[in-house]
Amino acid sequence: MSWTTMLALPALALVGFELVVHRLGDARVRLAQERLEDLRVDYPDEQHARLRFAVPFRNSGTQQGLVIDAEARLQPSGPRYSDLQPVVRLIDPAHPRQDGYWEACIVPAGAEMPVEVEIWLTAPQGARQAVAELGEFRVDLLYKFYCRTPMQYRREEIVLHTGDFREVPAGEGPAVPLEPTPRPVPPDSLVLPLRTHLLRPGEDVVEVCARYLEGVARPGDMVALAESAVAIMQGRLAYCEDIHPRYLARRLNRIFGMNSSLSSVYALEMAFREVGTCRILLATTAALIGRLLGRSGDFYRVAGRRVAVIDDCTGTLPPFDKHVVLSPARPQQVVEEIRRRTGIDATIVDANDLGKVDVLSISDPSRRVEVEEALRPNPQGNGGEMTPLVLIRGRGTAGSA
Repeated sequence: MSWTTMLALPALALVGFELVVHRLGDARVRLAQERLEDLRVDYPDEQHARLRFAVPFRNSGTQQGLVIDAEARLQPSGPRYSDLQPVVRLIDPAHPRQDGYWEACIVPAGAEMPVEVEIWLTAPQGARQAVAELGEFRVDLLYKFYCRTPMQYRREEIVLHTGDFREVPAGEGPAVPLEPTPRPVPPDSLVLPLRTHLLRPGEDVVEVCARYLEGVARPGDMVALAESAVAIMQGRLAYCEDIHPRYLARRLNRIFGMNSSLSSVYALEMAFREVGTCRILLATTAALIGRLLGRSGDFYRVAGRRVAVIDDCTGTLPPFDKHVVLSPARPQQVVEEIRRRTGIDATIVDANDLGKVDVLSISDPSRRVEVEEALRPNPQGNGGEMTPLVLIRGRGTAGSA
């Protein structure tokens, strides 16, 4: 018996214990086609028609499901569809977008999430007549999701008839919000969120900081960088479907609560790659012993911070919402290089809307408490605010910009 197998036995025993006690289930996400409703058609002009209907995703499982991607397609049916130049979009009313991008989202256990299908048709000879002649048509909805198990793929067919659509005035529909803006900051605040472009893999972290601090930073200030933004620029992320989880990742992920990124087989697989099989198995064994002693947190104490800050899908803004994002590489070296390049102190942090601020690295350790207090309201934001850099004003420069 190999040493890795010996280490895995206590961990697998813990999985079996969890399955017996909690009877862990999984997500079962399907379209609730019996809830097909609100069939509408409007005519923005004589040559165009827009058909819309709503249908919910229903999760009848016992665990939340992450819907990573979804799309709608009009089934081909010869030239009568092609001549109408159909454009089909699937819209999440909670996150409507003009560009048709599907943002990865969570469907809680036992919940329904409404989605809307929108079909645009073009008919130079008259849209109303073309819709009436269309009659019966079919739409395919394709989506993929995962929970504690790897990705599952679904295709469901919906049969419709244009006679069932009621005409509504043109222009009715879900409002598409403006781009998120930075959170409002009082004039005398010690923090100044800095809006950036969409930071992408391959960009130089130090040069990005220097670019956005120029003309803004003052002596005594400190710049705080979101850990996920640094990791993305360093290329430390992986598209979920490019990750092939090993057997242990598909088993041990069941010991984590659903609020943990490591409940995902993809995030846990990346944890194995990040710190090694031995350390993850030791951490799992430590977690087992800790639970027997009524203690929590032993897994992350052994696995380390690099595992604790791994973000699963939906953890960051599009288009990286379908990726597992790791911790930044060489964080202390990065903040020291920023200080040398810009002349001000720097820190890399993991903050959230619950008031938790985890300082991963800092160029001046004596300012750690100052950073935690300044970032507790999470001025960087967790959505699409595009403010991964926050300038923390020195005590003598508050209110100056």
